[in-house]
Amino acid sequence: MARYFFDTGDSDDVIKDEVGIECDGLEQARREAMEGLIDLAREYLKDFDGQQFFIQVRDEKGNQVARLSLSLRMQMRTDELNDPSLPA
Repeated sequence: MARYFFDTGDSDDVIKDEVGIECDGLEQARREAMEGLIDLAREYLKDFDGQQFFIQVRDEKGNQVARLSLSLRMQMRTDELNDPSLPA
């Protein structure tokens, strides 16, 4: 098993993972990152407008092997947005 490190962040801060998790391979590391990203969104989601989260996955050598990100935007509904003659 290899150890992968999951650095987390948003548009303001990055927290480096110094401990890591042992995974069977890159695919398991990607699944762990996806679950972590979902947890981040649940825990820290405060404002839809422009909120961004990411998880960077590093291998034991420090190489970034994956990056998952989530960006949320809220768009208010207006008559203009509901006008069927305008492109979506």
